[in-house]
Amino acid sequence: MTNLIQHFKKNFFKYHSDFQKKYQFNDKINFNQINFDIPNNLSHGHISTNALFIYLKSSTMEKTEIIKFFTKKLQSSSNVEKVEIAGQGFINIFFKKNYLISELININKMGDNIGKSNIGKNKKINIEFISANPTGPLHLAHSRGAIFGDVLSNILEKVGYEVTREYYINDAGVQIEKLGDSLYVRYCQLINQNEIDINEMNYPGDYLINIAKLILQNDKKKWLNVNTSKRKKYFENFAIKHILKIIKKDCKNMGIKFDLFVSEKKIIKEGIINSVFKKLKKDSLLYEGVLEKPKSINDPDWEPRKQLLFKSTKFGDDADRPFLKSNNDWTYFANDSAYHYYKIKRKYNKIINIWGADHIGYIKRMKSIVKVMSDDKIDFLIKICQLVNLKKDNKPIKMSKRSGNYISIDEIIKEVGSDVLRFFMLYRKNDTQIDFDLSKVLEKTKDNPIFYIQYAFARSNSVLNNANKIFKKINYKNIYNLENHIQYISDYEWKIINKILIWPNIIENAASNYEPHKIIYYLEDLSSMFHIFWNKGNENKDLRFIDENNYDKTLSRLYWINSFQLILKSAFDIIGIKPIKKM
Repeated sequence: MTNLIQHFKKNFFKYHSDFQKKYQFNDKINFNQINFDIPNNLSHGHISTNALFIYLKSSTMEKTEIIKFFTKKLQSSSNVEKVEIAGQGFINIFFKKNYLISELININKMGDNIGKSNIGKNKKINIEFISANPTGPLHLAHSRGAIFGDVLSNILEKVGYEVTREYYINDAGVQIEKLGDSLYVRYCQLINQNEIDINEMNYPGDYLINIAKLILQNDKKKWLNVNTSKRKKYFENFAIKHILKIIKKDCKNMGIKFDLFVSEKKIIKEGIINSVFKKLKKDSLLYEGVLEKPKSINDPDWEPRKQLLFKSTKFGDDADRPFLKSNNDWTYFANDSAYHYYKIKRKYNKIINIWGADHIGYIKRMKSIVKVMSDDKIDFLIKICQLVNLKKDNKPIKMSKRSGNYISIDEIIKEVGSDVLRFFMLYRKNDTQIDFDLSKVLEKTKDNPIFYIQYAFARSNSVLNNANKIFKKINYKNIYNLENHIQYISDYEWKIINKILIWPNIIENAASNYEPHKIIYYLEDLSSMFHIFWNKGNENKDLRFIDENNYDKTLSRLYWINSFQLILKSAFDIIGIKPIKKM
């Protein structure tokens, strides 16, 4: 299956080379401004490009000569039906129907390999996502970054990248001490049977009660009489161990697997921060100073006294950042710098971080440190996932009392299922807020996109099953010639076929722009077109999918329906949901 856009891009740049040779053309053309698009309206062609406009704007040559050359070159392709010039310099390219059918045949041959390509050329990408503190179960806000990171990984693997999915465990620092203390309070509560004021606890969730029960079951009242230092260390480690189990279970329930879990404690223990410190000192990027208190950002690294500061303003940051505290403790930023240097040392071609909206203020400083520590040789990208607003019947849901201070992923999955959660966390671009309404996402109407898409799959499945009952079972992979069937394909079906054929371009576009939501939008459009044609068949019997008295006519439709179903399966596999065969 060919990516039509990439195919014609390659041809066009070859034509440019021919153009240069023929006319000794030396005018500079900005190829980054040349776009190749799939028009929504087929009257504008199967592919449209603004290339002619860019040439006419940049060149002193005669307009008619340029138009004549490129029109002739494009029409010389055996796959092109015609070429039209539109507007101020747009080229609309129309393919021959035989070519479109040959691409449809390729889809049916490829099966599970549909949409695969090698634009990544096995380059190594590290994608770090979730990386929530191991202080409690994952909640709804985590699910968006989790699913975005997982599906982006799937997309990049589909187009030929070697992807490492990574989770960074923040298992060091003050928050872990507070977690251990909160667990000890729950432990004492179980022993003394006393009520406690959860407002005085840093981590009041009920999940700590269950973990405390395990300690009490194993050790009885032992920890009431153990010295504070030993007890604190034990409760911290015990809490981390069991909360990580909960987090991994939450990930599994969302359909997410990680290749690597990296511990902050391990990074600290290995002394990687010392290498970062030496490099920054050598490059004269550290100095002693006092920063003004941040007005709008709750920065855990700030303190009103002299600290060792990193010159991040040199790289476009809003302020220099604390690196070493006045008490000689490394700051949160310093430890994070060490972790990113650990990534750099593993020699990835690209590093991607998926962060929540609360980390926007950290982007510039982290990009600064990666630039320095990699000698500006690492392609580093940070994608921000905006907030999720949880609702039911269009009304905001208050925080869960059972969970402490959030709605857990476990609760959400029990309510709506993981497929629904995965779908809707991708339904908007990552930097746009999402309203997740527990009632609306379960509605069985065309206004619910996941239902409407799954319904299209179920309907297509019923058509193929009914056809197999009427005719002998059709092996679509073994059909190589459909030229005699073209006459039966209606104009609207050609629109659907064209939409089916742009699937490789959708995947590669989603990969190159790091935008998984484009796959969701494509599915919605394609499924809507299928339903429209289904309804046309209800109104006009000549447009029904199956004509028992005309096998060739039926096959012309079954063939693209089978392709349609293969595309949906391919997309479902990428976004991590299961197709529903019957509704």
